[in-house]
Amino acid sequence: MALRSTGTRMLSKKLGGENAARSWLANLADRIAAARDVDDAMHEFSNAFAKDVDPYAFGIFLESPAGHELILKEGHAHGPLKDHPLSLHPEQGMVGFVYRHGVPLVVHDVTRDPRYIRGPLADSVTALAVPVKAGRETVGAIDIESDEAWTFDNEDVEGLQVLASALGTALARGRAAPARARP
Repeated sequence: MALRSTGTRMLSKKLGGENAARSWLANLADRIAAARDVDDAMHEFSNAFAKDVDPYAFGIFLESPAGHELILKEGHAHGPLKDHPLSLHPEQGMVGFVYRHGVPLVVHDVTRDPRYIRGPLADSVTALAVPVKAGRETVGAIDIESDEAWTFDNEDVEGLQVLASALGTALARGRAAPARARP
């Protein structure tokens, strides 16, 4: 029996090889972590990811202040989700699963996974989501979708976790700043 490939290493493929991908990830993670505030950190991620990687779709979902929903704060899509506001209950879909359990999730065939919510991105075939943590607390998730089969592998998971960690650093810093400012 032939072994099926575990992925095409989306980041390496899109960014010109493993070394180029590692360098790009480190540089972007540094820029995200050093951003002035959370909004700038998300824009840094979004702009670089859309320009350099250009997947079928991606989104940064963060918990609402009340914690009752995950809100799409930044995103990019080739398709009907473009500029479409979106929020999910923390129990819904892949993003909700990743948020609740604090672990990454790769789905190689979204049509066969009950956690995947079939929404306006009808051409999605493969999806990857990783948690965003501020300290030990999971505060959101980053979701990437592809219109090609078997797109993601462990290196993509690890790379996206590096970026999610940098975003979590910016979020934690943003949460700590108001607490320090109080007398």
